[in-house]
Amino acid sequence: MSKVLLISSGLKHSQDFSDIYVKKLAKYLEKKCDVLDIRHTDNFDERTFFAYDKVVFCFFVALNSMPSSTLEIFQKLESQPKSAHIYTLVICDEFECEKCDTSLKIMQNWCKNENLEYKGDIRIGSCLSIMKTNNRFIVCNQIKKFAHAIIKDQDIHLSITLPNEKKFMKTANKYWSKEIKKKHKEKRKLRNS
Repeated sequence: MSKVLLISSGLKHSQDFSDIYVKKLAKYLEKKCDVLDIRHTDNFDERTFFAYDKVVFCFFVALNSMPSSTLEIFQKLESQPKSAHIYTLVICDEFECEKCDTSLKIMQNWCKNENLEYKGDIRIGSCLSIMKTNNRFIVCNQIKKFAHAIIKDQDIHLSITLPNEKKFMKTANKYWSKEIKKKHKEKRKLRNS
């Protein structure tokens, strides 16, 4: 029987970007596992880690490095006997999924040092814009495949990003233009009130 813990272990400000992916993964896992628990770094208690046989760390990568909040969780769990199988959902806003590799190496090294079995990962590039394109269906299918592997306790390594850099530049520019307009509206509201 599968007991899965999803830890949204990114920094607080980046959880807005990763929540959509965590929710998709949770949706696909809910249907197949007996127990599913979702924790964020602010409500994570290390004792919960020991009650699950599979743990998925989910976080947003910036500047090629693992978030400090994930490292703090590692520190809390160090030197305690653990037996969970570890998976990782890592996202980045850059086109190249390879920007997630350093974080995955840190994760694998931590698992090795803590005698945990690292089972796999999914790397999602162009995370700020990919779900706003027709490629969202491909992303959802990859996340579904990842969830299926977690339930079956299989090794898996997946990557997904926009099909080419031209598409990435076009959707990223559209995304940032909308964000800038939103900020300008908020500033005008504040000045007028």
